[in-house]
Amino acid sequence: MKIIKKNIFRLIKFFLQIGILVLFIGIFFKIFLTLPSYLLIKLIFILTYIWFTIGINVNLIIPLIKQIERDIN
Repeated sequence: MKIIKKNIFRLIKFFLQIGILVLFIGIFFKIFLTLPSYLLIKLIFILTYIWFTIGINVNLIIPLIKQIERDIN
């Protein structure tokens, strides 16, 4: 029973990590391609998006993944 539970948590962790990666990259390209072709606007968007993406990942996603890892062990 423990082995099945560990595998389920590992599967959840894997899909969470892949889903987050696809979500942030997909949203980035969707918004980036709709911006006007001014270099300054695109540069500001890239810097702002990276800033918030790192903030969300560090403060929300990484602790969640660590908690799942603790539940596995």
